[in-house]
Amino acid sequence: MRACRPLVRTAAAVDLPSRTIKQWPTLGVATKNGKSATTYLLDIPELLRVVETWDAIVRAQLPSTAIWYAPVVSRWGEQVLSVDLPGANRDQAVAKRTRHLFETAGLPEQSPHKFRHGHAVYALQHAKTMADYKAVSMNLMHEDIRVTDGIYAPLLGNEVRQRIANLTTAPTRDSASDSNLATFISTLSKAQLSEALIAIAREMTK
Repeated sequence: MRACRPLVRTAAAVDLPSRTIKQWPTLGVATKNGKSATTYLLDIPELLRVVETWDAIVRAQLPSTAIWYAPVVSRWGEQVLSVDLPGANRDQAVAKRTRHLFETAGLPEQSPHKFRHGHAVYALQHAKTMADYKAVSMNLMHEDIRVTDGIYAPLLGNEVRQRIANLTTAPTRDSASDSNLATFISTLSKAQLSEALIAIAREMTK
């Protein structure tokens, strides 16, 4: 999320208790092609604690009209948050600071955009139904679920495609269950078997 206009209200755009992020251009949030959507943070406690710590720092130091991801400036050797809007080179500054964090942590460097990919891949790997998959797609602000599949299916190998395929595939039968069912059927009389078949036919036509 990046802001480019004044009066970006921190309190209005970021609501951590509900894990809600209002990516609305009307709040000054700069989005791709000016799209507007309400998105949600994944419930990952370890990551949420980091976000909550930053949120507390921003709200304690800056007015509610300041941007949430506020610029950090150095003044007399001390780093403080600025109420000023980010400059034209904000992307480069964020990339530079991100690179420094990776170096400090001793981790391989990743671009800031990889965090979005990480969010998407994690969510898609935990999607269990088509509704889950659609929700992830909407949270990424994709216009169509095919966009999500086209971008992230290659990153996940065959996992996403296999999940989608399985949604329309009948579940595999358990051999033990089949054996138990066959044993039970063999105990039925002809009259009981007839009643069972009629009941099954009725269920299948519902």
